[in-house]
Amino acid sequence: MMRKQQGRKALIVLSDGVDRGSKETLASAVAAAQRADTLVYSILFADEQAYGVRGGFGAPGMGGMGRHGGGYGRYPEEARPEGKKMLERISKETGAGLFEVSKKQPIEQIYDRIEEEVRNQYSLGYTLDRANAGPGYHKISVMARDRRLIVRARDGYYAGQ
Repeated sequence: MMRKQQGRKALIVLSDGVDRGSKETLASAVAAAQRADTLVYSILFADEQAYGVRGGFGAPGMGGMGRHGGGYGRYPEEARPEGKKMLERISKETGAGLFEVSKKQPIEQIYDRIEEEVRNQYSLGYTLDRANAGPGYHKISVMARDRRLIVRARDGYYAGQ
């Protein structure tokens, strides 16, 4: 869907990260976003009511991490998905970020941060040396000399596609 869009592209996913029915894998979703040159910002929103009292990511009662044992809502403990890790992965690998809704960081503040980040981005480019790089995925590293600056960048790109 994003490949057809022109200009800078960003997608915001508001989710608890739990996947119970996708037809695609996480790896194929990441690859599709990278090929479409789309940043995927994730907002982790865990509904405590859906996961039981005091539930949510890392809270007591989640997958045996706390003293209450329990599981992930109606799903058994052994099937507890790694929702936050999934959201972290797709955001990091597309050059965006993960944000978590909390009392200290309400959703409105998160949307403002994403908007500000997208507005203040720089786009860097370079010419690929085709003699040394074939088609497929190629890793890159982007750093700033000033260590106080935050760099968000994809860890690679697809060539010859």
